[in-house]
Amino acid sequence: MGQVQEILDDFKKIKINRDILTEQLKKFKKDIRILKLTNEDVIKARWVMAEVQLLTQKRFKDKFENLITLAIQSIWDRPLRFCLEFEQKRNQMQCNIILKETVDGVERVYSDLENEMGGSMLDVISFMARIILWSLERPRSRNVIILDEPMKNMGELILFGGQIIREISHKLKFQLIIITHDKELIDIADKAWQVTHDGNKSYLKLVKDYGEIYGDIEETKKENVC
Repeated sequence: MGQVQEILDDFKKIKINRDILTEQLKKFKKDIRILKLTNEDVIKARWVMAEVQLLTQKRFKDKFENLITLAIQSIWDRPLRFCLEFEQKRNQMQCNIILKETVDGVERVYSDLENEMGGSMLDVISFMARIILWSLERPRSRNVIILDEPMKNMGELILFGGQIIREISHKLKFQLIIITHDKELIDIADKAWQVTHDGNKSYLKLVKDYGEIYGDIEETKKENVC
């Protein structure tokens, strides 16, 4: 009789352990289902984020390429196209700036812009890039932009560069303060002051006010703010 009772007690313990394990198994299965659903949601969210990133990147790329290409072609009589190329390197997105040109059916690619195209091209691209980035700011910063010797490498094309600066500033309604030695930029300015220095003090003289000229600019070492 004692052995039978021991067997019954052991059976009860086994049954209790089975019930506990059954409940744990149910809980584990439920947790697995939740994890699977969560994993699916994460995968979907990553896909959505990747699509948004690609769409944003494309819009950014299209706006940059179109506007800068337009500026370049308005100065140089060549079928040059400004391009941004994105590539993934070491888990980081890298943006490369290149110019493309198709001549006699053959596409040429310029990746070393400073050496292959010269400083004047970089002047135009850097100015346009700065203005585009400013226009994309949300919220946008104040509409006053200071330029120190812009288009300094333009040479004979400085007048075209100046016209681009003036036209864009009027269309986008921002004010430019330009420090320059180029008379061509001074000529297209609404207002111009001449700054001279005698070794002790700096002197400021208004030389142009909305088209009205107040005298010639002195041929001395100076900086002009337009």
